[in-house]
Amino acid sequence: MGISRIKNISRGREIILLVVTLILCLVLIEIGIRTFFQIRNKVESPLAVYSEYFGWQNKENQTLNRPIEGYGYIKYSTTKYGFRVFGDINTQKKKIFVIGDSFTLAATVSDGNAYYDYLKKNNANIEIFAYGGGGYGSLQEYLILDRFYDMIKPDLIIWQWCSNDIVNNSYELESASYINNNRMVRPYYINGKIKRLYPQQDYGFIYKIIQHSYLLKTLDIRLNILKSQVAATIEDRWTIDDPLLQSSIKNTSEIMGLVRKRAGATPIVVFMVDRSPVTIDSLSSIFKKYSMYFIKNIPDELQNARAKGIAVTGPRNPHWNNTGHSIAGKVIRDYLIENKLLESG
Repeated sequence: MGISRIKNISRGREIILLVVTLILCLVLIEIGIRTFFQIRNKVESPLAVYSEYFGWQNKENQTLNRPIEGYGYIKYSTTKYGFRVFGDINTQKKKIFVIGDSFTLAATVSDGNAYYDYLKKNNANIEIFAYGGGGYGSLQEYLILDRFYDMIKPDLIIWQWCSNDIVNNSYELESASYINNNRMVRPYYINGKIKRLYPQQDYGFIYKIIQHSYLLKTLDIRLNILKSQVAATIEDRWTIDDPLLQSSIKNTSEIMGLVRKRAGATPIVVFMVDRSPVTIDSLSSIFKKYSMYFIKNIPDELQNARAKGIAVTGPRNPHWNNTGHSIAGKVIRDYLIENKLLESG
């Protein structure tokens, strides 16, 4: 055997050893990350858990006492089914079903201080049922409505909206977003059917692996955070004529059509926690199309408070504090009374 052939065999063995070592290291890192999250989830109970139907859902009957920077010491709890508030379904009072995302989850205020609690505090003749899913899009919120509507039989539905819902309502938009991609399998409404998909970018087959790897998913999240800091995300550059945005607006209209059909004649009141100048007119048209009341001025009232030096959120968190929730609650209450949807209590 020649010297060159021996060297080639030796080099080949070194390459194989290097590859095997690299694979073992990656496996160990993957195991380590999985172990870390398992331990952390036991020490710091997560707000949500995996759900094949919803994508994820709030943990039910959970109580957390913890300090949150900028908000103070928070006592957060959920009741059955993961509702933040689940009233008496057999009551003779007016039943209000509140549905939304993380602003309705209201994890930055203690029990009894969310905007819907303001309604209850100021009217003894109503019963509240409130479910907010962190990161939820309109389809997930519709699924909550569909699951619990017949159980609750609400007299009124309040639907909290966030401008990023338009992103979460589109598989293509969420896949393209650096800042509103939840990196979790969620249901999307596509061509009249519900499909559960993982929002992915153009990495081809690699994303099939990412879905099942804690390590790769963590790297993917960090990479997109970096991208959002150095490059414009799709939300920064879209216009109303963007085909992806138009497609999502169409999806959103169809989803809200499902909401109206499921709710029947039950009044639906929609409000927004913020306002996107690109999509506000389209959303207003959707709400009008399905005979939904639309409270427009909550973002304005919050901005007026900020202009007076009043903090309505945390220093680095867009979610409302007690004051923000009280402002929103008062606006909603006044609107309901003015439109004869609620008696002054």
